[in-house]
Amino acid sequence: MYNNSKVAKAIRLAMMFGAAATASVSTTAFSAEEGAEEEIEKIEVTGSRIKRSDLEGASPVTVITTEDMKIEGNFTVADALRGSTFNSFGSFSERSGSSAQSQATINLRGAGSKRTLVLLDGKRLPGSPTLGGQSANLNAIPMAAVERIEILTDGASSTYGSDAIAGVVNVILKKNYEGLEFSVGAGQRDRDEGTTSSEFSVIGGYSTDKGNITFAFDHQKREGISDGARDFTKAKMTDFNGDGEIQAYEETDGWSIYGATVATPDWVDAQASPECDNLIAEYGSDTFAKVAADNDWGNPGATYCMFAYANVSYNKASIDRNTVFVDANYEVADGVEWFGRAMFVQNSSFGRYAPPAARWDDFGADNEHNPFGVDGTKGFFRWVGIGNRDGNVDDYNQDYLTGLRGDLDWNNASWEVYYHRNTADNKSVGQYYLSYGGVAYNEANGIPLGSEEGIANMKITTLQESESTFDQFFAGIGFDMGTLDGGDIAHYFGAEYQEITYADTYDGQSEAGRVGGSAGNSSSGARDITALFYEGVLPVTDDVEVNIAVRYDDYSDFGDNVAPKIAVRWQALENVVVRASYSEAFRAPGLDELNAVDSFSAEDAQDFAAGDTTEKQYDTWYKSNPNLGPETSEYTNLGLSWDITDSVGVTVDYFNLSIDNVIQTKSVQALFSDEAAGKITAVSPDTDTSDLTFYLMRTAGPGSKLIQAGTGFFNGIGFDIEGIDLGFNASLETEAGDFSFDMTNSFTLTYDSEQGGAIVDSAGWSGQPDYKAVATLGWSMGDHAVAWNSNYTSSTSETEKQVDGIWETSGTLDSWLIHNLTYTYFAGDYGKVRFTVNNLTDEDPVLTSTGAYDDPDLYNNFGRDYRISYTISF
Repeated sequence: MYNNSKVAKAIRLAMMFGAAATASVSTTAFSAEEGAEEEIEKIEVTGSRIKRSDLEGASPVTVITTEDMKIEGNFTVADALRGSTFNSFGSFSERSGSSAQSQATINLRGAGSKRTLVLLDGKRLPGSPTLGGQSANLNAIPMAAVERIEILTDGASSTYGSDAIAGVVNVILKKNYEGLEFSVGAGQRDRDEGTTSSEFSVIGGYSTDKGNITFAFDHQKREGISDGARDFTKAKMTDFNGDGEIQAYEETDGWSIYGATVATPDWVDAQASPECDNLIAEYGSDTFAKVAADNDWGNPGATYCMFAYANVSYNKASIDRNTVFVDANYEVADGVEWFGRAMFVQNSSFGRYAPPAARWDDFGADNEHNPFGVDGTKGFFRWVGIGNRDGNVDDYNQDYLTGLRGDLDWNNASWEVYYHRNTADNKSVGQYYLSYGGVAYNEANGIPLGSEEGIANMKITTLQESESTFDQFFAGIGFDMGTLDGGDIAHYFGAEYQEITYADTYDGQSEAGRVGGSAGNSSSGARDITALFYEGVLPVTDDVEVNIAVRYDDYSDFGDNVAPKIAVRWQALENVVVRASYSEAFRAPGLDELNAVDSFSAEDAQDFAAGDTTEKQYDTWYKSNPNLGPETSEYTNLGLSWDITDSVGVTVDYFNLSIDNVIQTKSVQALFSDEAAGKITAVSPDTDTSDLTFYLMRTAGPGSKLIQAGTGFFNGIGFDIEGIDLGFNASLETEAGDFSFDMTNSFTLTYDSEQGGAIVDSAGWSGQPDYKAVATLGWSMGDHAVAWNSNYTSSTSETEKQVDGIWETSGTLDSWLIHNLTYTYFAGDYGKVRFTVNNLTDEDPVLTSTGAYDDPDLYNNFGRDYRISYTISF
């Protein structure tokens, strides 16, 4: 442990007062006289491999302690990071209905989770194979084993290589622990029945004069949330205009055309199946309903037989995680230490989706569902007899590290070598999907589709196996050589070699497109990376320090890259630090982006050209691109840290992140914009699209409808993000108790990106709030401590569309303010009890003007959540 360092004191102070989860920990408040009396031990700070004694360096680093996470009431590491103001536009979390239902990510600056690098103890946490081998899965990190999290909001490819474009999240795990600690807890959400979360952990450690071993076991379980359990996600029909008629999609939410609806062969008309009334009688009006569809279809008299999928599906998937963690070090010789780490994580997740929705085309004129009496009709059916689709996911992650480090009796030199291996083996089993082969077999043999035999023939189980391996060999040495007015020049040279394999494999029937209600396709790849890097710290004067870094990466599959960085730290006054940095970073194309087989999904979009007033799902096909190049970026940061007094501090940082050659796909909404701008022209339903990457397939004539869309990966122009981070922290000791206050604010000033052929500032658009804030007020006295935490997200526009080449916004989505309250009682030798109420006022997530819940990345749907935990240490 670093008991004598300024950094350790700052971190302990933050833990004592329960700093906000994104509170910057400033170390300049400690006087020079105090530092002179102590032996300052240097540590490695995120963003540099050169050890130093001051955390307030030339690049902005923010600390989240374990205590911070607990007083905010965070259940997982992913919860804590999602609450950060740096997670500007939200990030993916466990979601039913997604192939990544068990995963969770972090998205710094709104630049995308693929551009945020996650480290464990300064070592890369590889991307999850379920996420294409790119974004790291935060659910592979055990909460109980975390000591603190450091967030670097600056480019860091010069130190760590690819992906560190928007910043770095470094999760520091517990080490050198002594004693034994048990913790148990449970929680219950107001809107759900029974115990909705539970946790148990044990942490132990033992030290000798030669080394230490630390171990932990961590169990966490959180139940999922069904759509029907929340008013804003259950299926609804609302007669908004009061005409006595429900109009499909305009006045429905949680209902789908995929019920029993049939379209003519030329897509001119659509009608509910003649069997719709029988389906309503059999399953109920809360499952099937016949509604008007003339506005949606563009044809007077059109009707749909819709299905209420939201009455059976889950919105939030469950997690059930078990982790075993061991960290050890041992002095094997004078000045030489062995260190190692082993971690095994198993996470299970359950999600439920409505019965398979699948097209049933070209059924006969005499079919009971055919209202037109002609062959070649197109059916949109919900295969309810098969049952609800259940998704069961099991993720296994193993992480091993072993190495040696030591000191040399030469120029204050230290060295380190290690081998790091990470393997992921994720399996997703989908039950009760539709086999198109089974449908064909039934029809060919005259077996009724609704019979017991017919249903058995049509059931199929899907399998997705995602695997990856990551092998890393590292060697580095740091030393002092040369002198400037401010002291010795520190240098660090290193080399690194990585081997990566990735495979995401679907079962054969899904690959062949013979499974209804399933999406996605297989992908695989392998690469090796060789890297050389250098860092230097130049103390130009006693008050000015210049940091330089450069890294060269050579990839086996696409080329090489050089990433430089320069940063300056100026101690302007004893209590004022001014900092500036400029860095260039890159992101290598993902193996899935280069190699994936064409895959199918359903994407939400609003077809303004067809007069749609709400979003709908459209069949969408995605293509990979083996000719992709890397993304490149430039990151500029200007900041100031001012410790006004020993107990009051302010930090402010201006940043500008520019990313070029962005690897992206065009959303269906973007394709609509391109169509409006004349950049693409819709193709007819009989067009061969095998050679087309971007297309919209429409019916001809008035009331043209979109049949399907095509998109794929390409290197786009890029985007620029500009903003300001402002932090404030204070503490006060009184006879009435000790008080602390911490607040961080992140302002997105501009977010310039290409939209429909124009560069547009989309800061403040839906899903892209331009301001987030987190504040925590803490009080402690004797055996009692209370923390009040607030998390604020600003309002945004509701819809954006391009009219005559100009983007217009309309509507306003509300701001979101969540309060969390934590009380802790310290019972001395008998341990401590902590009681937390998250979302104290039971706020709904932000909803659209029609009451829809469209942005689970930005607003969660947990509602008020009570949790209690007990911890005892020996």
